[in-house]
Amino acid sequence: MRTVEIPREAWVQRLNEFTSIHVGWLVSLDVLGPDLGAQHQIDNLPLLCVCADRTDHDRTIEVSVGRSGEHLTHMIAAATRIYIEMTDDGADAALQVESADGTKTILRFRVTALPETVDVIAAPR
Repeated sequence: MRTVEIPREAWVQRLNEFTSIHVGWLVSLDVLGPDLGAQHQIDNLPLLCVCADRTDHDRTIEVSVGRSGEHLTHMIAAATRIYIEMTDDGADAALQVESADGTKTILRFRVTALPETVDVIAAPR
């Protein structure tokens, strides 16, 4: 595995690319914090969007997941760093966002694969 940091000035573009590649992929989300420990927030729901704030530039990152009848949005305030963890063959395995308060939010794929090896992702229901 290797980890790549996304430079702050590339957050919007790179997260848009990440979303377009992985929309519909099943993800889980955990929040790790010095005061709250490990908290499981999302379990195997299709990814809809990972977006960086474009207007206020307040460093908010939004993660939206769901399918018909089940939609969740997780907001990450005061993001300071964003990393993509990749497998040895270059497939995205996880996205990690660090916040100013020391909290880490980790979005993981249920299955890691290179996008070109995936024929069809089931549409959200």
